[in-house]
Amino acid sequence: MKKWIMATGLILTLAGCSSEEDATVNSNTAEDGNAATENNAIEHGITDQEVGFTLDDEGDVVAAEVPEEDKQKLLDAYGEYIAAFNAEDMERYMATIAENPDGFDREEDQQALAEAFDNYDTTYTTSDETIVKYEEDRAEVFATINVEMNESGTDQGMQQSGRQVVVFKKEQGDWKVTSLHFIGNQ
Repeated sequence: MKKWIMATGLILTLAGCSSEEDATVNSNTAEDGNAATENNAIEHGITDQEVGFTLDDEGDVVAAEVPEEDKQKLLDAYGEYIAAFNAEDMERYMATIAENPDGFDREEDQQALAEAFDNYDTTYTTSDETIVKYEEDRAEVFATINVEMNESGTDQGMQQSGRQVVVFKKEQGDWKVTSLHFIGNQ
């Protein structure tokens, strides 16, 4: 079981790679969803920007106002990020990642992901995709995510679900993943 916990942590911290495994009480503020690990994008030179999402009185995620053209481009970029990961297509996946990400080291991420792709079959299934923060060159996409992971060549597997915020930044006119924040469900 320890191997599965470590593997799940690896998979969840890949791809923009800050992670918070401890679910916390949601206080309906932008602070909800902030990662507290050393890979927290806030700790990597983005001290003036908080990452998170806000819930309304009914418990629904509050969407940001986004120009329609950028809204579709952002949701398409998020969809491609998830699809490339699920396809285990390293070239396609790395094309979704910022050249100079704020929350992780691009080369280390690629090496760790290559090992994970070799050892595990992992599928991300998302829902509730919502753009929760938007600026001209930076945006955050919230989603509920279910991670299903199986050790390659075996029937051994596990599942974990949670909420994530993927932070994007514009590079040469395209939206690229620059950090990720994950809160697992208890």
